Amino acid sequence: MSSNLLKRVLQWARPYRRSYAVGLAWLIATNLLALGIPWLLRGAVHDLTAGTNARRLSAWAMGMIGLAIVQSFTRTVSRLEILGASRKIAFDVREAFFAKLLSLDAAFYDRRRTGDLMSRGINDLQLLQAFYGPGLLNALNTAIVYVGVLALMLKLDIPLTLVALALFPLLYFAVNRLSKKVYARSLSVQEQLAAISDRTQENLAGIQQVKIYAQEDREITRFRELSDAFRKKQLSLARVRGAMVSLIGIFTGMGTVLVLFVGGLHVIHGRITLGDFVAFNAYLAQLAWPTVALGWIVNVFQRASGAMSRLDEVMTTSPSVAPPAPGGGAVLPIDGDLVLRGLTFAYEGAASRPALSDVSLTIPKGAKVAIVGAVGSGKSTLAHLIAKIYPAPRGTVFAGGEDLASVPVERVRAGVGFVPQEAFLFSRSLRDNVGFGRPGAKDADVEHAVRTARLDGDLLALPDGLATVVGERPNFLVLDDALSSVDADTERAILDALARERRGRTLILVTHRLSTLRAVDRIVVLAGGRVVEDGTHDALLAQDGVYARLFDRARMEERLA
Repeated sequence: MSSNLLKRVLQWARPYRRSYAVGLAWLIATNLLALGIPWLLRGAVHDLTAGTNARRLSAWAMGMIGLAIVQSFTRTVSRLEILGASRKIAFDVREAFFAKLLSLDAAFYDRRRTGDLMSRGINDLQLLQAFYGPGLLNALNTAIVYVGVLALMLKLDIPLTLVALALFPLLYFAVNRLSKKVYARSLSVQEQLAAISDRTQENLAGIQQVKIYAQEDREITRFRELSDAFRKKQLSLARVRGAMVSLIGIFTGMGTVLVLFVGGLHVIHGRITLGDFVAFNAYLAQLAWPTVALGWIVNVFQRASGAMSRLDEVMTTSPSVAPPAPGGGAVLPIDGDLVLRGLTFAYEGAASRPALSDVSLTIPKGAKVAIVGAVGSGKSTLAHLIAKIYPAPRGTVFAGGEDLASVPVERVRAGVGFVPQEAFLFSRSLRDNVGFGRPGAKDADVEHAVRTARLDGDLLALPDGLATVVGERPNFLVLDDALSSVDADTERAILDALARERRGRTLILVTHRLSTLRAVDRIVVLAGGRVVEDGTHDALLAQDGVYARLFDRARMEERLA
């Protein structure tokens, strides 16, 4: 585990260091009690060989039973403290991860798949919880057992202890080699699981397209290929883990045989008593499980290291658009004329192919402007830059004389209402979806928003009506082809309602449907990321240029429909 990852691990555990300290104290008490049982057994064997009475042997037995009962209590408390802390850490990491996802900008999600992020937030987090809980618990327990047991074994017979430990250097070397393979293969398994999650999410989100184009068999085949690759990687990881556990078991067994042989000779020659030899073997037996668990502990640590690395990739990402400041108080929304000066913008990884090139526009406050153009002309990119979904270069986009690159995002979002092309509904009431931006709106505002959006006629089909909430009244409203899913008559009615509702406010309409644009004040035509025409509907038709050709094509498509 790298130093940065180690710092991150300690960072999450720091608030719960008291729980870990208390758990460690109880764990030490548990193992001290466990160490006492073989010592009592040693005394019982000594008395037995000396021909003591049954009452004394019963006392030894009752002592061992008492230690075992108390040990069960202390072990339970230690587990509650350490495993409880791990669950709290998992809760903290999950909250922080989700909050981080919400703080990241659109450019980040262009590079990341949804299924991969879901896998990181679910599967990787479970591996991390296993590290902070059972992983650390067994690691601490193993360390305590080894220190205590070895101290008592050395007290009983130093040469015999050295015999028992003779194979441990070889074991350490083998486990260290295998642990590196465990890490690499575990990371590969997690990445493959992320690919499966991503494929599942895509198919569920696009199930209608899969059905419409009859692609069920192809998608099943692709999913089977991903699952088969995951199975092979899991088996590869299991083979390494199995080899590690088997290797530890072999070394442990060989050490036990050596101890029995050498220890037996020591008893025969009178170097140690039978009671000492019995106690020594009991202590050696106590090392068996921690030694076998060593392979599991290494595996948990390595898998958690990979999980933390994957989570850290997200947690350390800095957004190009800073998220809104916490607090949620009232802010001064941007307002005034919208001015674009030589705006050139390229998406990440496509610097040689700018989506917009040298775009200059002035949109007076309150104007109604349409942005039109063919697919790929840069219409949506322009809308995203105005709403600061993507960061515009400094000195290129101004609102009321303020450079949007320097304006906090909460002020931009307070002043710009953005309706994207892609429709999406949260799994919540329709009231929550419509009013996502402003909880707690009055019923009068709700009814007004419903009428404006022409939803009042559809409410009759809803069994529970519409419990909706409207958003803020922004100074700029950007519609990124948001009305493409309704028919032309409904679109025209919505635009008329918006014109009445938003008198004196700026409306920017990005659309491919040109038949509804007669009502706007101005039309800007994009082609290849550049402004090629700018004017009213009638003036652009008279120019007989790009807009006229687009309009004629749109009118012909409507006649043929």
